[in-house]
Amino acid sequence: MKLQTKLTIAFISIVLLMGLSQSIFLQSKIQDTFQNYLDRQNIGYLERMKQNLTLFYEETGSWENVQQVYFNEFTGNEHGMMMRGNMNSMNMHLPSADLLLLDTRGTVIADTTGTRNGESSTNFNGKKSDITIDGKKVGTLLLYQSGLQSLEKEFILSSNLAIINTSIIAALIAVLLSIWITKKITKPLKELTKRTKQITRGEKWTPVTISTKDEWQELGDAYNEMAVQLAKNEEVRQTLVADVAHELRTPLTILQGELESIQEGVKQPNEEVILKLIDEVYRLKRLVNDLQQLSLAEAGKLPLHKHPVQIKELIERICGNFQWLADEKQISLRYDQISEDVWLEIDPDRITQVVVNLVGNALRHTPNHGLVEITGYEGDDSFILKVSDNGPGIPKDTLPFIFERFYKRDLSRSRSESGTGLGLSIAKGYVEAHGGTIAVDSEINKGTTFTVVLPSKLEHKKDEEP
Repeated sequence: MKLQTKLTIAFISIVLLMGLSQSIFLQSKIQDTFQNYLDRQNIGYLERMKQNLTLFYEETGSWENVQQVYFNEFTGNEHGMMMRGNMNSMNMHLPSADLLLLDTRGTVIADTTGTRNGESSTNFNGKKSDITIDGKKVGTLLLYQSGLQSLEKEFILSSNLAIINTSIIAALIAVLLSIWITKKITKPLKELTKRTKQITRGEKWTPVTISTKDEWQELGDAYNEMAVQLAKNEEVRQTLVADVAHELRTPLTILQGELESIQEGVKQPNEEVILKLIDEVYRLKRLVNDLQQLSLAEAGKLPLHKHPVQIKELIERICGNFQWLADEKQISLRYDQISEDVWLEIDPDRITQVVVNLVGNALRHTPNHGLVEITGYEGDDSFILKVSDNGPGIPKDTLPFIFERFYKRDLSRSRSESGTGLGLSIAKGYVEAHGGTIAVDSEINKGTTFTVVLPSKLEHKKDEEP
């Protein structure tokens, strides 16, 4: 069942339920109000009749002929009215009740219908009022509620019909309004569904425009952002596949060519050829391993073997291994501004690869007689490591892509010099696996600074006991 149908049924059900509840309430209220009105009217009749009957008993000293004198007035007998002129001042219409006069024994001696004389009062319930003369009870006047008359029933019936008709009209209006409202509500949803199916079928994506200024517009904006991101992700995926294929194709082509040459006897499997083949195998192995580690890091499943490490010692060891490259390019490699007291709870192998990638990149891109400086200091529950150089810098339009896979900003460099383009991506993945962050700041012709923040718990090496 479609959402529009569900909403329409829901709206109609709510309106009908409210109409039915209102109808029942109003019917009950009208009937109670009308009944209260009738009760007040009948009580008035009761009191006026009591006054007249009291006068009658005082004049006659008995209830003889009381039926003919007073009560026959209610049955259409005009003789009583002729006998008692003072009845003209009394409205003799009792819409929904009968008056019964009881003697002191509770027996009916007169009533407005003229049919209950001699019956016991136990058969009738209603409002009673004793008639007393000189403090002595001589009778009882009983107001017996016999039911609604035709006029009263017609009034209540017409009220009920008016309520029912109003409810039906309201339901019809609700149907029309619900159809219009549900169409308006579901129109953006249909548009979003249509656009989603386009993406599913691989068709060209077009942005959706929703101008309702509500949650649907927010959903449409979110959908457009999602679609843009999906398009970017697809582009990245295609680029990644192409880059991986390119990186794998080169060593595989070399291996194939060398092996075919050996097979055909063109080359001899001497030490030089074998070392060349092993070098390509190592390149393949390193590429596959880097991709595997990067995928684990991005998925949050990279295994870390943390233990306390003196960060100054780790930096000195890494920079010592790069000293030959710095000496070769006559670059000043500085790393003496890190405190010996700082110990970090880290995976030393992963962080070593991060620092190696950053220092290696800095040395490769810094011109001869340049400067590469590694500094580290404590922050708020963190350790901040900076790797700076005074090289040519990185263009601003390049900075957003610097940590992407296979990104190489210097495409003119040879394959052996430029590497696979995974170094910074791996560094970012390893740092984030530790719960840290990595950022880059660069200016053309002034240099580049990579900043690594490790939020790992800092530990200061305590003085060892002698």
